[in-house]
Amino acid sequence: MFERLKILYKKDKVNEDGLAKAVNKKWITQEQKEQIVSAS
Repeated sequence: MFERLKILYKKDKVNEDGLAKAVNKKWITQEQKEQIVSAS
């Protein structure tokens, strides 16, 4: 799920709010969310 969300974030298909929802659903960790955001 992490890799998929990273791709979607880079393609502007998901934003930080979407990543926060993924964290709440335990699809990714907060650290992974921060890694996705900082990599862009």
